[in-house]
Amino acid sequence: MPQTEVQVPSRPAETAPSPRESASRTPAPRLHALDALRVVAALAVLAFHFTGVDAATKANWGENPKELFPWLFPVTSYGSYGVQLFFLISGFVICLSAWDRTPGQFVRARFLRLFPAYWFSAAAAFVVWRTLPDGSRTGPSISESLTNLTMLQVPLSAQHLVGAYWTLWAELTFYLIFLVVIWKGLDYARVSVFCWLWLLASVLIQQEGNHVPVVGIFAQPLNTALFVGGIAMYLMYRFGPDLKLWGLLAASWLVMQSDLVEHADGLRHDRGMDRQPYVALALVTVFYVLVLAVALHKLDRIRWSGFAALGALVYPLYLLHEELGWALIRTLYGHLGAWSTLLVTTACIVLAAWLLHRLVERPSQRWLRARLEQEARRAAARDRVDRSGD
Repeated sequence: MPQTEVQVPSRPAETAPSPRESASRTPAPRLHALDALRVVAALAVLAFHFTGVDAATKANWGENPKELFPWLFPVTSYGSYGVQLFFLISGFVICLSAWDRTPGQFVRARFLRLFPAYWFSAAAAFVVWRTLPDGSRTGPSISESLTNLTMLQVPLSAQHLVGAYWTLWAELTFYLIFLVVIWKGLDYARVSVFCWLWLLASVLIQQEGNHVPVVGIFAQPLNTALFVGGIAMYLMYRFGPDLKLWGLLAASWLVMQSDLVEHADGLRHDRGMDRQPYVALALVTVFYVLVLAVALHKLDRIRWSGFAALGALVYPLYLLHEELGWALIRTLYGHLGAWSTLLVTTACIVLAAWLLHRLVERPSQRWLRARLEQEARRAAARDRVDRSGD
């Protein structure tokens, strides 16, 4: 998922600092506990795709992974719920990172986080589809592959280059709708009202006869509940818990559990996925508790800097692991056997994520940031000239 600097707010005040204060602000320490949770979520999704999906991965292993990993499969089959943990954390950290920022600053920061690594990953996935096909699936067309570069393949009805990319559209819709609140200015009351209205909209769109498709795009019930839960916990972190925030968090959980259980039941009956809905609910509830522990400062003692380094690899790992990992499995399994293939594939994906982060993501972000700042200075200079001419 999108990498976000997980830092504590530098001041608890409700009002934004002045530009001079912002310029002289020293970097705040990272929330290493959230970095650790992001790593757990990424590894859970990776394990799910490699060993926990019997319907999808049989074509890659040549056998059902339920038979290859009989004791691991019952655990990793729930690894897809790492996505729900990602969404909870995203609600927390995006709210954190947007505070005291202008809409323009927020958009630039999100663009730099999302797109450089994503573009490289999409190109890599295109190469994998063309050079190492699995023989059972039809890959995206060239036009669909180009559409993927926009990250708008869902509304444009194009096939994903990588199945996991669907979560990026969910994140993007969250950023777009939250941008409205940033434009008005973030404070406790405004963000709280936004959360209640967004959560209510996500419930109302489920009513039969709803004919407002745009609302359905921006207020999907399960995702909205998770994002709202993360925001509520950030508000607890910044301002302290109160009855209104506990109520908002409870409402988030109640909406989440309704949609999660229904969705898990559907997967079980329609697609034959061997997972218990209430085990899934218990797992996601544990995720709520863990993020809440961060919000209430119960995990402040976790300060190992290694979590920050590992957290930096989460987004590249998420982007690369699925199609590239499956291609490696198809190539290696006949030579190495199941467990060796799994270990070597995982190691290769982690190495690829590190290389993507160090050789592509960081340099491209630095270059783009410098160019954007340069263009902003030029625009400011032109504005000064225009004003002096008036």
